[in-house]
Amino acid sequence: MRVLWTLSLLVAAASAPAAAVTVETATGDWSKLPQMSQRGYEHLNEKMQAKLFEIAESKQCPSFMLNQGRLDFRIAFATQYAADGSLSRLILPKLNCAEAESVAGGAVLEMIQGGDFAPTGKSVNGWYQATLGFSFAGKAARDPGVAQAAVQPGAVKTPDQNEVVCEKVEVLGSRLGAARTCMTRAQWAEQKRLNRQDIEKVQTQRPCNDIC
Repeated sequence: MRVLWTLSLLVAAASAPAAAVTVETATGDWSKLPQMSQRGYEHLNEKMQAKLFEIAESKQCPSFMLNQGRLDFRIAFATQYAADGSLSRLILPKLNCAEAESVAGGAVLEMIQGGDFAPTGKSVNGWYQATLGFSFAGKAARDPGVAQAAVQPGAVKTPDQNEVVCEKVEVLGSRLGAARTCMTRAQWAEQKRLNRQDIEKVQTQRPCNDIC
């Protein structure tokens, strides 16, 4: 088990109490711990996502690389809360890449402190587990709407509808060309359903030609 001492340098947005939280990496299976409640990805730091993508793209860590131009990131993590309800420990799986572990630890810690993950009170000893997953596509990504995440110990094995997927979306009439948009899988599915409805509506409203 390794303590990520450099974490405080990477979590610039975290509040002062973050210094009291011990962030570690370990090998193990904590999937049987009580599940934390997940309230969204509002505090998922985009700069940390981009940094993890940069690390993978640089190929500096053989075990932490891109898949066809995209980073499919998924980790399970464990937390321990003190008797007063404060977070005391955060444990992540080993990625065999010290820099990626530090950045991932910072991202998870910031989300917990922001309220994206929260304990449910169902643990008698203060231990919980949860999963963070997202996709980050670069310009060279193939099929940017599909993620094939490698499952880590304790991770959810079915697609998580709350998992955030980022895609390059063309902006019509804009000189920028494309904008990066991040939504959950459920939101992407709903967006695609609405787009299909709009297309069908336009098709049904077309004026009849000579063969009507």
